[in-house]
Amino acid sequence: MTLKKFTFSLFVFAHVSIFAQNTLNSGLLPKIVLSKEISDKTKSINTIESRFIVDEDDKNISFSLVDMSTILSFKTGLNKSFNFGYLLRLKNEETIHRTFQHFNIIQQQLTYKLAHRFAFEQFYQDGFSPTFRTRYRIGFQKALNGEQLDLKEFYIKIANEYLYNFNDLQIRLTPYLGYQMTKKNRVELGLDYRLSQFINKSTKNDIWFRATWYISLN
Repeated sequence: MTLKKFTFSLFVFAHVSIFAQNTLNSGLLPKIVLSKEISDKTKSINTIESRFIVDEDDKNISFSLVDMSTILSFKTGLNKSFNFGYLLRLKNEETIHRTFQHFNIIQQQLTYKLAHRFAFEQFYQDGFSPTFRTRYRIGFQKALNGEQLDLKEFYIKIANEYLYNFNDLQIRLTPYLGYQMTKKNRVELGLDYRLSQFINKSTKNDIWFRATWYISLN
């Protein structure tokens, strides 16, 4: 997909979002990502993410859930890789297990990078039948200074994702501002906007402020 097509997809998403008539839920998504290269072609990725919901009526912020995941990533070429992972979600009295598989393609251009991710997920929970979901995400990343990202520099990252659970479609738009602190540390701050249930004409909107800290253990 070219940069022009990617920009067009973001425009379509924004157009749909503007005309979505429903209440807007919001909150915070702090996340830590720990990665370690096991070999030249294998990497482990472990994450922990919490969710806090903002109640605009009571002006309160309440804890909602925590996700803990572990991923094994295998490179199959210069710009392709497969991920196999497991996620544990703890939400009130609920425990949800998720397994997932990703196929990733990175298109490195001279001044920017495009990333494609195709995913299939399986959900398991006591008392419920297993459910399944497919996902596709395209992301754009570019350094704000120069052609390549260097230390102590900022960059922008924008992603557009489509999630389908064979019943409803969710669309996400995630613009971030990142900073490469050191060779092994970078942080990203931005928004995670989610639009869902519009197929059934009961549109749901969620907007999260996301803060992610990436740490390399190598």
